[in-house]
Amino acid sequence: MKSMTGYGRGEFTLEDGATYRVEARSLNHRYIDVNIRMPDRFLPLEMRIRETIKNRFKRGSFAVYINSTSAGQAPIGVNLDVARRYLECAEELKEKLGVKGDATVEVLFRIRDIFSQKEEVDVEKDWQAMEEALLEALDGIEEMRRREGEFLKKGIEEGLSSIERLANSIEELAPESVRSFRERIREEIERLVSEKVDEARIATEVAIYSERVNINEEITRLKSHIKQMRGYLELEEPIGRKLDFLCQELLREANTIASKSQDVEIVQKTVDIKGELEKIREQVQNIE
Repeated sequence: MKSMTGYGRGEFTLEDGATYRVEARSLNHRYIDVNIRMPDRFLPLEMRIRETIKNRFKRGSFAVYINSTSAGQAPIGVNLDVARRYLECAEELKEKLGVKGDATVEVLFRIRDIFSQKEEVDVEKDWQAMEEALLEALDGIEEMRRREGEFLKKGIEEGLSSIERLANSIEELAPESVRSFRERIREEIERLVSEKVDEARIATEVAIYSERVNINEEITRLKSHIKQMRGYLELEEPIGRKLDFLCQELLREANTIASKSQDVEIVQKTVDIKGELEKIREQVQNIE
């Protein structure tokens, strides 16, 4: 099993010598969501990046950042027509407004419209260089998700063991709860009537009570869900949604046990079960 939290990075170099860094992060998400920020020259590759991530992961919110770390040797282009027009405007200002000074090359360098870097973009070559770095970043994410998954697995297993111990304790307490009820009903009848206690009547009342508070099925289902969860924890496939569903089922059984029982100790143990379930659900939310 894997978590949905991870980070990875990679670098690639284009033919013109420009280098870029790929950073990728993932967080928990109900489905899969991909957000990409990168230079305009790589926009034609956006769908390939998305498909690469979606083919590898089933859930998670992914943020991919591609940033330049060093400029390449792409040739610089000069727009002579624009430069000439700027110079003509400068001369016109000097003539009509009496502005003094000369337009130097240094001044022209500050005008972005005059100079441009000529990038000869080859989409396939760009992808060939980028893909390896992207896969390296995704490898980093996967490794971190696997390590985090092992940590979460340990926490969930501890929680399930606690719930199992509480369920066993409740199972042991349940018969005592019926016996206590038998004594209470006997004492109540003896208090209200002076005649000999009718054992048949007590047996009837106890039978009705036992049926009403019987929690054997709930305990059985509780243990079954725990067994299922432990089985899922050993799988490599995405199991987050399955674990979340079983957490809801465990909570349902705990609530049913609490509502059926009139034993204070049993009710307290169901409260403890729900506390453990809350911790497990927090961990499950970050499992793929």
